[in-house]
Amino acid sequence: MKKKYSKIIIFVAVFLIIASILILIDNLNSKKEVEVSSRYYASFVSSVQTLDRVLAQTNETEFNGDIVQLIDEYENIIFVNDRLALLKENTNRFPSDLGVLLNHFMIFRNSYGSFVRQQIVRYNINSEVHLKVVNQIKLFSNDLPKEYEDSKEF
Repeated sequence: MKKKYSKIIIFVAVFLIIASILILIDNLNSKKEVEVSSRYYASFVSSVQTLDRVLAQTNETEFNGDIVQLIDEYENIIFVNDRLALLKENTNRFPSDLGVLLNHFMIFRNSYGSFVRQQIVRYNINSEVHLKVVNQIKLFSNDLPKEYEDSKEF
């Protein structure tokens, strides 16, 4: 009778050890995923803040119709789009709504590209549209959580 219990105890102990090892491996993988997501998110937030600073500098200098400023802004918008696409492609922890946000940013990028093109061709800067863009990016930047916390706030 004693042998029967000792075999069961050994089997249960081996099973618990194997289960513990699998749980530890899963936890390590989860931590790595969170770290990777955090890095991509920090990169995206940084690019949005850079765009916000570029737009703020333009706004502070009372937008004087400098085409180079518009091109700099457009380049930063493209960079934000690229960072958002990288975030979506390389992380699985964000909500599915991230695709919607990416789509909106691509539409924004294309619209702003058309706006810049029109301003270059006409050489007549529409400061009202530009001011609206500055305000929207400022609002978006302020609403972003500063750090990735594995939440659905984003």
